[in-house]
Amino acid sequence: ISKEDINLLMNSGKEKIYIFDKSPNQIDENKAALNLSKFIISNNIKINKPINGRADLFAKKNGMLIYNKKLLYKLNYSHDDLAIAMMKNEEVVQKNQLIGNVKILPYAINKKSLDKILTKNNFSNFIQVKKAKTKKIALIISADQENIKSNTKIINSINSRLSKFDQKIKYIIHCKHNENNIKNVLLSKKINDADIVLLYGSTSIVDKNDIIPKGLKNAKGKVISYGAPTDPGNLLMYGALQNKQIIGVPGCAKSILRNGFDPILEKVCFDFKINKKVISELSYGGLFKNIIRNS
Repeated sequence: ISKEDINLLMNSGKEKIYIFDKSPNQIDENKAALNLSKFIISNNIKINKPINGRADLFAKKNGMLIYNKKLLYKLNYSHDDLAIAMMKNEEVVQKNQLIGNVKILPYAINKKSLDKILTKNNFSNFIQVKKAKTKKIALIISADQENIKSNTKIINSINSRLSKFDQKIKYIIHCKHNENNIKNVLLSKKINDADIVLLYGSTSIVDKNDIIPKGLKNAKGKVISYGAPTDPGNLLMYGALQNKQIIGVPGCAKSILRNGFDPILEKVCFDFKINKKVISELSYGGLFKNIIRNS
């Protein structure tokens, strides 16, 4: 504090000031935030220069934020002098997007306390941004009467979703909306090397015995789950055919607004194992509508 500072304080009526005196066994807030951040994140995340003990974390690439929630909770619960805030787990993120931050609450933190974290391997790189693996995606559009405008809308909507993690539709096939035609396309050479097949019909899939599920079964495929606890997006089907993942696309996928189709599409593109349990868990946060009614 300079003499000028003292004069300014005195003239402002301040006779005392409080200071923080860092001891040798403590580490500065900014250095601690940087060291901790480096330890807990993966290569696809960058750290802004810490200011006031806060290190902001940004995605280096388009991808999905993935981390162990229990480890995040444990760090925040066990250490009163730090706060780590993150976006929700399994959210799709864009390059240069802020995904979280590490904050050291006091001006300095005890070195031993920090070292306890930095020596535990389970905390090492547990926060990651994973890129989607390149997938060959086929879209089968079945209709009794082809509607070019409607088809363009669903194609653009799906490609818009996929572009967020650097994917796109590779094959687009049209067929008549009946079981036999859907079966034949599913077994055709046109999509023989596809990893993911999206089935979009002229009408929504209303039950397990509808045209699209029957077409899949007739091709010797399997319906793993029909229906999803999401709204919009209830009328979604998930199945498999040989090594292909099959999604019966709900009508709401024509809209670019987020709905129950999004988390399933994201999970298959990021190689999550999908089963009925995974789909049932979509119910948590599965209401995508935002309606307020006046009483």
